[in-house]
Amino acid sequence: MRDLPASNPDWTHIIGELRSSVTITDATDPEQPLIFVNEYFLQLTGYSREEVIGRNCRFLQGEETRSETVRDIRDRLSKCLPIRTEILNYRSDGTLFWNELNIDPIFDAEGRCVLFVGLQYDVTDRKMLEEEAAHAARSAHRQSRALMEFIGKLNHEMRNNMNGMMGLLDIVLMDEDLPEDVREYLELAKGSGDALLNIANDALDLAGAADGRIKLERIEFNLRYILDSILKAHYLRAAEKGLELSLSVGRGLVQRIYGDPHRLRQILDNLIGNALKFTEHGSVTLSAEVLPEWTKAGEVRIRFTVRDTGIGIPEKHMDKLFKAFSQTDASHARLYGGSGLGLKICEELAGLMGGSISVESREGEGTAFHADLPFSTEGEAE
Repeated sequence: MRDLPASNPDWTHIIGELRSSVTITDATDPEQPLIFVNEYFLQLTGYSREEVIGRNCRFLQGEETRSETVRDIRDRLSKCLPIRTEILNYRSDGTLFWNELNIDPIFDAEGRCVLFVGLQYDVTDRKMLEEEAAHAARSAHRQSRALMEFIGKLNHEMRNNMNGMMGLLDIVLMDEDLPEDVREYLELAKGSGDALLNIANDALDLAGAADGRIKLERIEFNLRYILDSILKAHYLRAAEKGLELSLSVGRGLVQRIYGDPHRLRQILDNLIGNALKFTEHGSVTLSAEVLPEWTKAGEVRIRFTVRDTGIGIPEKHMDKLFKAFSQTDASHARLYGGSGLGLKICEELAGLMGGSISVESREGEGTAFHADLPFSTEGEAE
């Protein structure tokens, strides 16, 4: 057994007083026995000094200790490499504790590995909290998937029936001899049906994003054409409210790119629709600009911003924005309507596309939603 250095007789006393578990093992002995442990190690493990000195630390391991971790520790010790890991160990009474293990090799003047100094920390409480959080996250994920599957099935049935009803309304409205009051009632019913279909479609998309059923396209398209057509679809609504609706395109914006124009349209339609809904005076602007710091060969990242001069979002409600079926304010839900699904779908779609959604807003001054999305500038190799 190797003797400990005696050049400074106080060093063992200093280490013994540390509030960390300290071990020293003899690296020159194939068995790598313990030659020193401090008092805190004994408190942590429940062993006496006589029970552990001269033994390899394998006595701390048991059935529930991961064999992969043990193999990795032994491999690194055989190569005199430092170790940073967490391992499930056993106390003398058989109880378990999670050990955050840090081992460093000590070399002599000739470069030979002579000692291993280990520090151990009991991280059981932290690991339990992590496991509880992981369990809660898994449970929430399962519940969310179950809810989304139910919503998907329910809305599939509702949409089938609604499509039949809307088709009949379209046929009836083709009759030019309908009395004006009857036509007005039927058009009101059709508008309500369209709103229900939009909710059903949103719910189906959200369910599809949650369980991975949404598949992205990768086709070439003209970005400026898509942006112009998106704005044209909202011009009438903007005009009805007396709002200015405009497009601003940054310098150097690539025109022909590869990606999913349908999902891009869906995101921007939702954002512009929201902006028009919550803006009574002023303007709504869609802008697009390249983010040069995120752009690389063959790929471009574009920031699409929908900025309005609407009612804005109170700071206390910002955390509700991207939650499904959530409105920032109950009074807004009553006044403006909506299912609370649109922004959640935008966030899910942006994530699927490899991008992100962010928001800036001040109550009473308006809101700006940013969708940062990556696109390819090169087609697939033939």
